[in-house]
Amino acid sequence: MENILEKTMNNEGKRRRALLRQRCFAIASAVIALAGAAMFFLPFVTFHLGKTAYTFTSLQVVTGFINVNGTPVTLPLLAKIAAAACPLAFLAGGVLILLKMPRLASGGFMLAALAPLVVMMTGNSISSTFLDLGVSRVEMSYHVAMAVMLVAGLVAAVLSMSTKGVDRLAEAVFLVFACMSVGAVTIITIYMIAAGTPAIAEIGLGNFLFGTEWAPSSGKYGILYMILTSVFGTLGAILIGVPIGLFTAIFLAELAPRRLAGIVRPAVELLAGIPSVIYGFFGMIIIVPAIKAVFPNTFGDSLLAMILILAIMVLPTIVNVSETALRAVPVSYKEASLALGNTHIGTIFKVLVPAAKSGILAGVILGVGRAIGETMAVIMVCGNVVQFPQLLQSVRPLTAGVVLEMSYSYGLHRQALFSIGLVLFVFIMIVNISFTLISRRGVKIDGRE
Repeated sequence: MENILEKTMNNEGKRRRALLRQRCFAIASAVIALAGAAMFFLPFVTFHLGKTAYTFTSLQVVTGFINVNGTPVTLPLLAKIAAAACPLAFLAGGVLILLKMPRLASGGFMLAALAPLVVMMTGNSISSTFLDLGVSRVEMSYHVAMAVMLVAGLVAAVLSMSTKGVDRLAEAVFLVFACMSVGAVTIITIYMIAAGTPAIAEIGLGNFLFGTEWAPSSGKYGILYMILTSVFGTLGAILIGVPIGLFTAIFLAELAPRRLAGIVRPAVELLAGIPSVIYGFFGMIIIVPAIKAVFPNTFGDSLLAMILILAIMVLPTIVNVSETALRAVPVSYKEASLALGNTHIGTIFKVLVPAAKSGILAGVILGVGRAIGETMAVIMVCGNVVQFPQLLQSVRPLTAGVVLEMSYSYGLHRQALFSIGLVLFVFIMIVNISFTLISRRGVKIDGRE
């Protein structure tokens, strides 16, 4: 009887301590929310326009404008919305946590943490506006309040989830960082749309996407040839790189002797660690002269050189991911196939490869992403001439166009370069969604069979 009473008292003590901790976490979250909201009235950003500096609090970002050379400049609407949303989200999170709604409170705190980053995203638009008004130099510096808002939002989000119990602390941390990953993608998407659409609206979507002449000095911003160059270069690299990478992965996973695999695998991994500029040097010294030797009437800097260098660069990604996918296939699949009389090679191509299809497609997606986004090596071998892409002629892909002109661009020209970035972003999103749909469709078909 005494033992039962003692256990009951211990359990009651644990319950009270847990309840006390939860209340402490809730109070701490509310206090942090108030501190984060107070940052709304402290210096947030300073604009350096030539020799003149303007310091703004978040409140002034929402309500104010800057007078440049007698012209009032209103800050972007997105910056105002984000600056206003930050304290509101903090206060909403504090109220929700006191009302014992930790999940909603955590979401509010995460929104408050992301809001300052959205304000930072509008910096390019603000700089372009000032440059158009004749300001020689534009710089932006952020103050401690911005960092405090970000950190306070993350800490408050974790603490608010922890009010459901200390055992949920790890889950809360994982959830917050997962939301940060999703938030990062969301912020990048918003930023690319906000930075890229103004120029497209001014130039015209048809003129921008289907125009064949890129001459910013003449006000012509057609990127069709650069789009075609990126598409043809990526397709060529994938057509060469995927078969080689897949066969190499099959060799390493199923056929290679241990000693030979110990040589090939480190070599493939070394390819993944080589900097892009080294690939560019290799292309300049080896590939470009080889093309010029085979085709004497060409300069060597061409779409073909771009395709070859990209095919080499996507190999390690495709090989490593595909090999991992093949090794993840259950051994019982292979044993069952061999037991039914299938050959080893037949088992590989009829059983293992189809079973590892989703992993192989993931490797291909990553390879496509690298091929589309590669810049430095491509610049060094493609010739950088905006014209219709031909295999042995100099070309310029989208990434090269952005890098080569970003340093001296301003105004509409600079905004057009961000629009090119938006086109690249949409391009890779379409590729990822397409491969995802293909993979899911394949899984459903296999399931029906």
